[in-house]
Amino acid sequence: MGPKTLAHDRFDYSSAITRSWKEQMLLNMVKLRYMDPPMFLDVQQIVQQYTLEGSGTVAAPGWTGDSTIAPAAAASGRWAESPTITYIPLSGEKFTKSLLQPVSPVELFSLVQSGWPIDAVFDVGVRAINGLHAGSRTAMLKRSGDPDFYRVISMLRELQETDSFGIRVNETAAGVGGLMVFRARPVDEAAAATAMKVRELLHLDAHAQEFKLAFGAVAENDREIAMLTRSMLEILAESSAGVEIPASDVDEGRVVKMSATGASSQVEPKFLVRVHSSTTKPDATEAFTTVRYRNYWFWVDDRDVSSKRGLGFLMVLFTLVESGTTAPPPALTISKP
Repeated sequence: MGPKTLAHDRFDYSSAITRSWKEQMLLNMVKLRYMDPPMFLDVQQIVQQYTLEGSGTVAAPGWTGDSTIAPAAAASGRWAESPTITYIPLSGEKFTKSLLQPVSPVELFSLVQSGWPIDAVFDVGVRAINGLHAGSRTAMLKRSGDPDFYRVISMLRELQETDSFGIRVNETAAGVGGLMVFRARPVDEAAAATAMKVRELLHLDAHAQEFKLAFGAVAENDREIAMLTRSMLEILAESSAGVEIPASDVDEGRVVKMSATGASSQVEPKFLVRVHSSTTKPDATEAFTTVRYRNYWFWVDDRDVSSKRGLGFLMVLFTLVESGTTAPPPALTISKP
């Protein structure tokens, strides 16, 4: 029976873990809007045990032909499935590292290097870059952003599409450092002009190709890109601006009302994830993921590709900051006595 259960167990548990992971991320975004502290439970281990038993009996009449002893046959079987799932709550040092510690600039650029749009990543993951500040919708850090910040990330997005810059990671005794490298020979004159404008807005050396990535508010020199990055908790709070809160809860003051515009009025507001709400559960074919909270249903539309990608970005980023560059998946053990 063992080999026959492999495909069934592997894909069913994989789907269940993915579904619960999406729901947990969405639920914590909704809870943050209601000032409810987030809680994460990691699936540490899954132990699945199957038991298959069978027995049969046959009784025949006695040799004396006694009619009270009738022939009979009996068979019995038992199938048991006993999964044991171990959960670990995110707390202590792990909580601090995963939720409260700012994401390193190298980690953000690594996500960009792997294909995530740099404007979407920086919009929620960066508070400031070389003195240019992003806008914030959260109550404690609420502020309008610098228009030049959004001009920079928009131009970096153009350069990303033409593969005009990259990142190089160096491991030293002091830790992991990174360099942002502009392409020595731009694709065309337009890309060259865009790269030069980025240098100008960030007050970088116009002739240099490599710039050191550092965490901080102010760059040491014109060959350094200093970034104030957000923690995962801040990123979740910023992303929760896209959660649609029922009007009655807003009117009654159950949530902190967020500004629709996180940046300057000249900048089109963007939401990483748009979350809808209603009193009735959406159809399973219409929702990418769904959670229930305070007698309301919250969900991400399955046809909203941008929001689906944004939720995926949050999940990948959370894994990255929690476990470093690699994340150990839950262990699945199947035991058959």
